Amino acid sequence: MPSKDLFEWRDVFFEYVGFLASYFMLGAIGFRYGVVRASVGKKPGGESDSSLAGPLDSAAAGASGIGLLGVALGFLSLIAGLLKRAEAKHQTVGDVLGAGGAPSIAQVVLLAVLLVAFLLAWRRAASGWPVAGIAGMAFALRNLLTGRIAGMVNPLHVLGGSLWLGTLFVLVVCGLGQMLRPSVPAAEREQAVAEMVHRFSAVALWGASLLGMTGIVTSWTHLKPLSALWTTPYGYALIAKLSVVGVVLGLGAWNWKRVGPSLGREGGAGTIRRTAATELVFAGAVLFLTAILVSVPSPKLPH
Repeated sequence: MPSKDLFEWRDVFFEYVGFLASYFMLGAIGFRYGVVRASVGKKPGGESDSSLAGPLDSAAAGASGIGLLGVALGFLSLIAGLLKRAEAKHQTVGDVLGAGGAPSIAQVVLLAVLLVAFLLAWRRAASGWPVAGIAGMAFALRNLLTGRIAGMVNPLHVLGGSLWLGTLFVLVVCGLGQMLRPSVPAAEREQAVAEMVHRFSAVALWGASLLGMTGIVTSWTHLKPLSALWTTPYGYALIAKLSVVGVVLGLGAWNWKRVGPSLGREGGAGTIRRTAATELVFAGAVLFLTAILVSVPSPKLPH
């Protein structure tokens, strides 16, 4: 069956944009609270290492910038969705927004709050990150208000992926990017990167576990009968996604087992940045395949 009969590439594009919005916003929050905390760069006595204070502050500011990009993409995805529904129902955007109920209104309000919060964080205001953290979690779980299984599982699925791969993206771009600047002393850099990657591993473990559990539930609810996995376009898209997810997991395991032990020694920071960047390339492919997957009609039970 031709792809044009299954989905529209425009829908895939805006689904992808929506995923990126969540990954950037929640990844920035995961980086700030899961990776960069007050104790990063502290000496054994507890005092801060002044040589790392500037880079760490810049890394947090860079994370807020990625969060702002996520907010912009979130508004773009929201507007595209409203316009599509308004066109299909021959209604105004306001009518469609009102018909969406609490989750739709919450999405608009929370995006506005996140915009302000990330701007405050970017300007180094103390209130920025706490507000962003609360609003980000509320944004991720807003569809729980629907009470439907998909409405409860899908937000947790996106949250798990965002904490894993979104945080990894911010770590590579902002954290490692700042640490690898020539102005950062090599010894302090390697130790700080080792600590940041160790902390990220804990965040990634929780995120990947949540992603896997909710993915199983989602697949179980859609693959009826089970043979739809190998007989329908939805099943083909799911197999393709799971195959690339396997590659991402393999690269993550490689970084943990093989590259991780080299951290703290000279050259370790550069190596982990290269291997993590490769992991992110495949993660981007996973998001693209997921955007296709949610755009393909789910299998239906035979009558």
